Amino acid sequence: MKKWLMRCLLTVFFLTVFSVKVKAYDYEITNFSSQIKLEQDSSLTIKEEIDTNFLIAKYGIFRIIPYIYSRNGKTIKAEINVLGVSDDSGVNVPYTVENYNQSKEIKIGDANLTVIGKKNYIIEYKISDVVLDYGQGPEIYWNVTGNEWEVPITKAEAIIESPFGKIVKTECFGCQSNFSDEKATFSGQEGLTIVAQIDKNNLLRMPNKWDKIIKEITDNWGYLVAILPLLIMLIAWYKKGRDKSYLTENVFYKPDNSTEKNAPLLNRPHLPFVYSPIDGLTPSEVGTIVNEKVDTKDIVAEIVELARLGYLTIKKVETKGIFGIINRDYELDKIEKETDLLNKFQKDLLKDLFEGKSEKVMISDLKDHFYTHLAELKKEIYQELADKKMTDGSILRVRTIWHIQATSLNVGAFFLIKAIFIPSTGNYVVFIPFLIGALITYFLAQNMPRKTAWGYSLHRQAEGLKYYLSKGKWREEIAEKELFLEEMLPLAIALGVVNKLAKDMKDLDIEPPKYFQGMAMNSFVSDIGNFNAMTATGLVTAPGNYSGSGSWSGGSGFSGGGGGGFGGGGGGSW
Repeated sequence: MKKWLMRCLLTVFFLTVFSVKVKAYDYEITNFSSQIKLEQDSSLTIKEEIDTNFLIAKYGIFRIIPYIYSRNGKTIKAEINVLGVSDDSGVNVPYTVENYNQSKEIKIGDANLTVIGKKNYIIEYKISDVVLDYGQGPEIYWNVTGNEWEVPITKAEAIIESPFGKIVKTECFGCQSNFSDEKATFSGQEGLTIVAQIDKNNLLRMPNKWDKIIKEITDNWGYLVAILPLLIMLIAWYKKGRDKSYLTENVFYKPDNSTEKNAPLLNRPHLPFVYSPIDGLTPSEVGTIVNEKVDTKDIVAEIVELARLGYLTIKKVETKGIFGIINRDYELDKIEKETDLLNKFQKDLLKDLFEGKSEKVMISDLKDHFYTHLAELKKEIYQELADKKMTDGSILRVRTIWHIQATSLNVGAFFLIKAIFIPSTGNYVVFIPFLIGALITYFLAQNMPRKTAWGYSLHRQAEGLKYYLSKGKWREEIAEKELFLEEMLPLAIALGVVNKLAKDMKDLDIEPPKYFQGMAMNSFVSDIGNFNAMTATGLVTAPGNYSGSGSWSGGSGFSGGGGGGFGGGGGGSW
């Protein structure tokens, strides 16, 4: 019983193995012969003779020949022209030619006539732009048969004729070769790949430098499309996005000669010595003109400015929690006062802070609802800068327009690359410069809003104030330090140097401003830091949003390897 079971298992095993390995073909290719002639214009005239044997009735064969090759991000598009198809008797055989991915498909045979038994096909075509010179002389690097046939090729051979240049070297991968001055022969099997080097001194008319450049551009047009949005945005930014400046270097007043120029690209002008508030600008406007962006610190600074102007007070409130942990919060107490001197943004900010409250609001209570006012408040600040002729239009509006422009350009380029260039070339490397360029276009769109000459002057004043506050340069220059610091504190918040200013106040034993209640000098540095951070969080927190095809090798055929080169492809029967 055991022997019988073992025999059954062995029988099943061998039947399975042989059924997998043995495959029956309905036709065969007994010989594939290629005659390759190098023409004086460096094109190749190729005559392929394919001997077939149809075991069942078929209409004919099809031959697929790549003509678009991409490797290492570079594409070469060869020109291919099918001259005719015949048999060994010289009788023409019907055929059609169609594009197939990066190849040409030559479909040979008559749909109304089948063939069986031995049949010979001779395909003649001309191909250009595949003979390249890597510095040692023109080189023919050709995959004769291709590697994508349905059936094995029993025998393959090739002959290269070079009447316009001496053959000086050949190479053959997995086959045999020999050569003379004008002729080289190769023999092997399926996947036959050959290389022949032509002497530098020859009579060939190789493409000149400009022909090569034009050809490379037209073959790789997808790269031009990929960077076109970037080029357009660069030109737009250069003409319309650069800040303006006056001819004079003085930034503290508008000159009589109001002639403007573009601010220099690489020039680093000196920082003006500024240690006082900038006339006509609120803290939020000072913070915005520095980086052309409304940050939460700019709005926090404006809340402190409202306190300085007497429209509210800021009181530190401490409570004991579990395990005696101290919880800090800050209370805003509204002071009734006429708001005629405030601009629209300040009035709306004051109203939004106390929305639904009569006189008091805790900073912690701003969470989950104040964020709904942010977009409109930011829009008002941008409009204030435009109304004061500091920017060339509203920063928000200009930026939005150019973001739309950048998106449109990138979408158009992506469509051309994805729908046309890549399907025709198989070259996906083009996406790398496209993605890099797309990122830069959005950076340029973000920086398209430009400052007027007066806005640029105020920007430089703000930069100077930020620098000297951060260095403590005001200490020796200002006599009335307490009054000075009351004015400077909101500006220091907007400019991001409030911690430095608070430390300087502590070093000089200057009491916190009166509009900050419940804060002592020895804790003012941490108090102002906590207030700044807690208010910024409360302003922006929303509900649920809490913190925590061709086988070209791309190089010379003498650099090693095999199975590369131009040509290749494959075929089958139909």
